[in-house]
Amino acid sequence: MERYGATIRQIRLSKGFAHKEIYSGILSKSFAIDFEKGLYDIKFDFMLQILDRLMLSVDELLLIHSQYQSTPHSEPLLNVNLERLNDDPLYYCAIEKLLFEKMQSEKTSAARLQYAEITALRCVYTAPDYQNLPEYQNARRYIQRYLFDVETWTLAEFRIFSDMSFLFDGGELKTSLFLTAWDTLEKYQAHPDYPVYLSHLLVNNLYSLIRSRQYDLAEKAINKLQELTSDPNMLTWKVPLLYYQGLLDCRINSLKTGMDKIQKAKQIYQLCGNSFMADQMELGLQSLQNG
Repeated sequence: MERYGATIRQIRLSKGFAHKEIYSGILSKSFAIDFEKGLYDIKFDFMLQILDRLMLSVDELLLIHSQYQSTPHSEPLLNVNLERLNDDPLYYCAIEKLLFEKMQSEKTSAARLQYAEITALRCVYTAPDYQNLPEYQNARRYIQRYLFDVETWTLAEFRIFSDMSFLFDGGELKTSLFLTAWDTLEKYQAHPDYPVYLSHLLVNNLYSLIRSRQYDLAEKAINKLQELTSDPNMLTWKVPLLYYQGLLDCRINSLKTGMDKIQKAKQIYQLCGNSFMADQMELGLQSLQNG
């Protein structure tokens, strides 16, 4: 179990707060001293009161506690470089081995999900016939079952569905899950990462909507993404937005206008040195044209 007392002491002293200022009315003097030595944990509501007096958020405490490094508390459940996953066998072998060992030692749902995700992604990016592989099917079933069994999704489940939506066949079931995720995510509007999570969800499902000719829903998703990317902090999502606008235009409006948007999106990625995403866009276009 993590012990945050020493980190709290470090922050308290660096801010020049006296012991009494932070703990009076929350913890006894002797317990607070032992807490700062790392001998005890405290109730979460006590921690929140202490953080309020330190003028600190929970997220900032976690960051300082990890010595300003990224931590599992602030990272997605699984975060991989898809380009390296596609090109570097040593990369995905190392991640898969690490997550397998973690799953074996921890035996938690989170560890099993991480291993299932990396297994599914490895199959997709390295095997042309990945859908026939037993390990892919096992990973697929585990992730699907987990998402179906969770009564109320939190951001972790939204992220899993967004990243792994390819595990669900197109059609009414996938559309229903997408709409449920979108509708439920609206409860998180006060969360600072709400725009990112919703953009992620929309971008990772737009191709399926366009391919399955659900044009009204695709247009609704594109309009929402356009609204979200009006914020200068969300400019990263402008490129996929342009791409999907192009795909939809190719299907229901002007082929020339659509192709112009798609080419612009690819060019932006090429100029940024992200040839992987440009190639993925071209593959998606070709698949749509042949489908």
